[in-house]
Amino acid sequence: MTDIRSKLHDLARVNRLGGKDALADVLDEAAEAIELAAGLIGDFPVLILHSPGKPCNIGSADSAEYAHRLGEWMRRRDAFLHGGSKR
Repeated sequence: MTDIRSKLHDLARVNRLGGKDALADVLDEAAEAIELAAGLIGDFPVLILHSPGKPCNIGSADSAEYAHRLGEWMRRRDAFLHGGSKR
C-alpha cells in the first residue's frame, strides 16, 4: 500500500510544480484515504480460539474485550466513511 501512496504523493508533487494545486490536493487526500482504509482492513478485531475445532468456553471477559475492540474499530470505520473531503 505504501507504494501506491508514494506514487500518489509523487504525482501530487509533479502537479504542484505544474501549478495544479487543486489536483495535487485531491491526490494527497486520496493517498491519505488509502492509508486509512488499509489500516482499517488490517486492524479488524478477531477472536482467537485456543483449540479450534474443539468445544471451548468463551467467558464474559473474552466477549467483553472483543465487543470493546469491535466497537472501537466500528467507530474508526464510521469516522472514515463520514470523513469526506477535508475542504
